[in-house]
Amino acid sequence: MNMKNKQVDSHGRLMTLTLMTGIVGTALQFIPDFELLSFMLTVVVLGSLIGADKKYEEPGRQRLGQSYRLAFEWLFLILLMAYALIVFSTLFAGMEGVVTFLNGHWTGLLLSVMCFLLGVAGLQKQER
Repeated sequence: MNMKNKQVDSHGRLMTLTLMTGIVGTALQFIPDFELLSFMLTVVVLGSLIGADKKYEEPGRQRLGQSYRLAFEWLFLILLMAYALIVFSTLFAGMEGVVTFLNGHWTGLLLSVMCFLLGVAGLQKQER
């Protein structure tokens, strides 16, 4: 196996790990007293993803950069929708629990969604 195949293989594993961490991190937000575990798990995986781009050659770095851009565009749209949900929740009495949950868990949810989106974008870029 040459160096390029090893980089593609490790990139795929890292993106799969990032995707799974996003899913597990989001699920842990709904379990009481597991918010800190979710936060630490996502921070470690995001840190390893950010630090991993230094070992890739130029095509791998470009692929990671494109994944970052796509993921942050979707994250921005999700944040706008969450903000709109909070603003419009004043009109509906049944939405108070959702807004309370979002306000109490926004950091963990943000990092988990970021992991999920980076994993999806990275795997999608790898297939092309």
